[in-house]
Amino acid sequence: MTLPICNICAKTGVLCSVCESKLESGKISELDVELSKILYKLGKGEIGFERAIDTKNFIVILTRKENVGKIIGKSGDNIRQLSKKFGKQIRVIGTDDLNEMIYDFVAPGRIISINTVYKPDGSVIQRVRINKRDRKKLRMGIDEIEKLISSLTNSNVEISFE
Repeated sequence: MTLPICNICAKTGVLCSVCESKLESGKISELDVELSKILYKLGKGEIGFERAIDTKNFIVILTRKENVGKIIGKSGDNIRQLSKKFGKQIRVIGTDDLNEMIYDFVAPGRIISINTVYKPDGSVIQRVRINKRDRKKLRMGIDEIEKLISSLTNSNVEISFE
């Protein structure tokens, strides 16, 4: 189980010097700290995540695939508590595979394909083609999805509808 802060800080709610320096340097956010404390209590130290991202409408929790179910909780209890606490919808995304992560961001929209496009100027773009009938099903805005995936993968992402 890994959290952005150490287990002692998550348990006590007081940050040690190492975790405090991570927060000050921007390696972790206030949201990471708060979420670590809550998930430590909910899961009795058995739930971990890598990073949390606060968007306009959602809080996206990035974690390893095996922790997704633990964060959601039995019958979605943990997600409901987190959603109530933060006042936003919570999305839990597994980070093990890039394509699966993109599918999770776009769900319930259906992806036709994910292609790597090599441009003449030497840049590389990941083009995600989505069924045009699913445009209204997307839970996040197109720009928001592109920015999130780009920031996580360090590559440019372009979403198109066909």
